[in-house]
Amino acid sequence: MKTLPLTVLFHEGPMARAYLGMLAAEGLRVERIVRMVGRRDPARRRPIAPWLPSGFRRGLAALVQDRQMNHWPRELRRRHRDLCEGWWRELAAAWSYPPGIFEHLVGPSGDVDRADSVDELFIDGLGDPVLEQHLRRLPGRNAVLFTGGGMVPASLLSIPSCRFIHVHPGHLPHVRGADGLLWSILLRGRPGATAFYMDAGLDTGDVILARDLEVLPVPRAFAELDVLTGYRMLYAYVDPLLRAVLLREIVRRHPTGLADLPTKAQAAGEGTTFHFMNERLRRVAFQRLVDLSHERADPVV
Repeated sequence: MKTLPLTVLFHEGPMARAYLGMLAAEGLRVERIVRMVGRRDPARRRPIAPWLPSGFRRGLAALVQDRQMNHWPRELRRRHRDLCEGWWRELAAAWSYPPGIFEHLVGPSGDVDRADSVDELFIDGLGDPVLEQHLRRLPGRNAVLFTGGGMVPASLLSIPSCRFIHVHPGHLPHVRGADGLLWSILLRGRPGATAFYMDAGLDTGDVILARDLEVLPVPRAFAELDVLTGYRMLYAYVDPLLRAVLLREIVRRHPTGLADLPTKAQAAGEGTTFHFMNERLRRVAFQRLVDLSHERADPVV
């Protein structure tokens, strides 16, 4: 495997796993993974077993994080195996990647350590000074791929040697904020994705690449799911891989590094910032997604 000069700020979950799985399918490993293990329970936000010795506590915290953040990719496959695996094959054909990439979303955590170096930090969120100090000590100029975990604080964004890259599931500046995949389907009739260098605003950084993507293949059985299950399925599988597909395009264009790519600034005041959809709108967006998929005359490329 070739090494891509990229630092992945790894927050356990489908997004981080999709990125590394897609890069592995391209024959790439990254220069460095900074694996963040949270001191707090991701759901309850309470400290995890503070009475345990540090080493045991870190191991337990990593297990809790894996079980919680990857619960739905695994559980949905268990409950709806035929639907999930059939859809995986359709998406793989549409987006031209090996179907086995989905195993990165449901497999053991050891499968994601595809890097020349893996640094594990036991921290209390993105604002923990330990993380800032670690990133400041990294040698050279670094492209840092953000994979979730909350809002990136100014203390990290201000590190001169690091440029944080985020892939947003919407075409910026038109679709900012939450539920970008669903708002794109509902309002623009197709999914979109944008990679940008992060700044202090919400999805307002300088754009590396923004794309409208082809309509997704969606099995008709998806429309028969209840709204919550359908929502979980989209964000367990489709949303992470959509982001990874755009990252793949950027890496193919710029295989020697991502820290100083050409960009386009977003105009101040342009675009719309959306909030999470309510259940009624989700249902409308799901049906729109299915209808658009089955109106396609040509296969997705």
